[in-house]
Amino acid sequence: MYIEMMYPVFIMMVIFIVGIFVFATTLQRYHSAGEKTDIRNYNDYGEPAKSLYTSRYLFSFHKDIDVTDENDNVVYHSSSKLFSFTNETTITDAQDRVVATIARKLFSLHLIHYIDIVGGTSFELSKDLFRFLDMKFTIDELGWTLQGDFTNLNFVLYNNQERVIAVVGQKLLSMRDKYCIDLYDVNEEATVVAIVITLENMLMARRNVNRSSSHSHNSNM
Repeated sequence: MYIEMMYPVFIMMVIFIVGIFVFATTLQRYHSAGEKTDIRNYNDYGEPAKSLYTSRYLFSFHKDIDVTDENDNVVYHSSSKLFSFTNETTITDAQDRVVATIARKLFSLHLIHYIDIVGGTSFELSKDLFRFLDMKFTIDELGWTLQGDFTNLNFVLYNNQERVIAVVGQKLLSMRDKYCIDLYDVNEEATVVAIVITLENMLMARRNVNRSSSHSHNSNM
């Protein structure tokens, strides 16, 4: 009797979960190399100057990420120190030259990261607190803003004139994190790549914390 009563509830839950998945799939703005720019990006911002693609290694202790171009050539690579409280990350180019370094502030409610661009500028990337439906990051030194939508699958990077520098889209279903970077200002390429790598690491860290919290909660039940 109990099973018969729960069966419709189970069916409704499955329909609800599938519905959310289908809805989220239609919202993602990720496109693979060789594919056309997402039509919404094209309509909103025009054709990007170029596109780059990030892919995180599976089972990597150093959180390795490759950044490739339209021809799947690796143009940047990032790796983090294995034992580091500040999640120190180094980004190198195709010639293995250091392009940027990233370090997380050890004690901060704002999830502050310090980014140093070699031969360029240094700045902080910090998350605005108390934003539950979307994520917003500020870069005071540059006057830039990284704004996520309510799904946190898509982000737009604006400069201080509110001009779009890049649009970032995450692939919804993937064994490893994958992002597409539609770049509208190629002069800021290294800075944009460093920001996106930082964003990836922050989102991954948040997911790990949520998983640990959920596991701890279930273990205590």
